[in-house]
Amino acid sequence: MKSIQLKKLATTLPVFIMLFTILTNIDAKPIRHILYPETIKIEGIAQNPEGIEYNKKNITFLLSSLNAGPIIEVNLDGTFKRFTSGEKFPLSTAGLEIDYKRDRLLVAGFNGKESFDNNPATKGTAQLRIYNLKTGVIEKDINLSSVIPDASAYFANDIAVDDKGNVYISDWYAKVIYKVDLEGKVTLFWTNNTGVSGGPNGLDFHPKGYLLVSLLNVNDKFLYSDYGLVKIPVNDPKSAKLVEFSGAGYAGFDGMFINKKGNIVGISNNGKMPGGNIFIELLGANDWKSATVINFKEITASTTVAVTPNNKHYVINQDFSNDSQKTWTIEQVKF
Repeated sequence: MKSIQLKKLATTLPVFIMLFTILTNIDAKPIRHILYPETIKIEGIAQNPEGIEYNKKNITFLLSSLNAGPIIEVNLDGTFKRFTSGEKFPLSTAGLEIDYKRDRLLVAGFNGKESFDNNPATKGTAQLRIYNLKTGVIEKDINLSSVIPDASAYFANDIAVDDKGNVYISDWYAKVIYKVDLEGKVTLFWTNNTGVSGGPNGLDFHPKGYLLVSLLNVNDKFLYSDYGLVKIPVNDPKSAKLVEFSGAGYAGFDGMFINKKGNIVGISNNGKMPGGNIFIELLGANDWKSATVINFKEITASTTVAVTPNNKHYVINQDFSNDSQKTWTIEQVKF
């Protein structure tokens, strides 16, 4: 009798497990069934977003705010809601990075709107703000600029996180990269001594243990100038070296991302006019000792790129001439 019951259990158990899995994941949306739109229009908020990040956990985009508003969460249909809360004071925000392993949203903040102390005579601050990815409530607010008090200005710009949870934040104006460990300790990770006068802007972490960082200036005509790409080993930042380029086409990146193919995609200036942007893909060689432009496309004025798990690229359109604009567009870019 017991033998018959065991055979019956062995037959029905896989079916039960399958039904349980379906029922407990009934709200899940498999990536292959998601209909990603060509454009997403956000209307009715003066967000002035500089940074964009895709959250694969709930199929939304997160947008930062140069206007010192909260980070907003945008659905694929363009509806949105406030995401972040709990800050002691408002800051302009730029780069965003999701650390899925630790369930946190990392945000680069700076005093772009003099919202920190309302005193134009001071240099303000550069901050790393860490939020709970599920609730949007702030967990840590870390003063980065405290480790370089003599800088003439601060602009915490972009963020990357390594495989150990260390966070790296580029400061475009101070021309340094900060490092914050899991305990929240800040150190000055890297100072630009490459000979390229531009400050570090876009950056990303390569699984082989180094950062790839864009260096660039913007000249008096608001065009990218004096640019480069530098490879910085996280365990030996003093051995940083500029990536060599074969062929033309690279003119520095604003936002950039290492995609699933191991290539860098990012936003560059077209060299013709302010706000004229091109979307570029770089192929690295010899472990990023050198690189070549393999794809490029002119796009609407944008700052940075977000990539979905199935390798769709989205940029956030930006118009720095009108920060009170209340309509913004997230656009899918295809080469």
